[in-house]
Amino acid sequence: MRGLPYSFEMRSVQPMGKPNFAVIKTKIENIKPEIINAKMSQKPHIGINGGFFAADNGYNNPPTGLRSISYWKGDTSYYEYNGTKDKQIRRKTFVSYVDKNNNMRAAFVYARNLNEVLKAYPSAKAVIGGNGYNRENWGDDLIVIGYDFATWRTVLAWDDEYGYMIVTEGNAANIPSLKTYIENIGFDPVRSIVLDGSGSTSMRVVRNEKVYWYGSPSHDRYIGNMVRVYGVDWFE
Repeated sequence: MRGLPYSFEMRSVQPMGKPNFAVIKTKIENIKPEIINAKMSQKPHIGINGGFFAADNGYNNPPTGLRSISYWKGDTSYYEYNGTKDKQIRRKTFVSYVDKNNNMRAAFVYARNLNEVLKAYPSAKAVIGGNGYNRENWGDDLIVIGYDFATWRTVLAWDDEYGYMIVTEGNAANIPSLKTYIENIGFDPVRSIVLDGSGSTSMRVVRNEKVYWYGSPSHDRYIGNMVRVYGVDWFE
């Protein structure tokens, strides 16, 4: 497995030891959104589930629509909106871009659509819509299911050089707890976004020439897009 463009590790919240987080580390330029409208097991990609999507026909069928921006420069297939064209939602969105020194960097921007992101970062290579950790990002109700209830979670984090694809393993978390846990295992919540969670949370990774799965027990259901490691595929 030498020479592959990623590494894998487990990180545990201390001092409790739980929950555990599965983490794929790769260079920022290797973080690629991929629209699949399929189960991750039907694809050879290494990575995690991506942004939000509509499943009007249930999770045993392909999604009926994406709900998060998914863009990779050069791809002909992409999705332009956080939400829908008619109901766009301003959400925390990851962007990788080339800086003035020709270095690949990552940042976030609160945006409703791809045009807003490209206006702020004309040299964008990848754009991935997610969400933030503040309650107002998730809705105005007193109790918001996606925010307040503990479930499996997916996070994309980054630093100056690397991106980190992260899923909860074996334990659930609500968003306030997730923010604390992400800090505890060494990441900056400001430099991360929350992706789709619950039964969609899944990671497909190859270790010692064998495919391993992490995330929710129902990890292999249909999803709209994923965040994959560009430059490597693994066929079983």
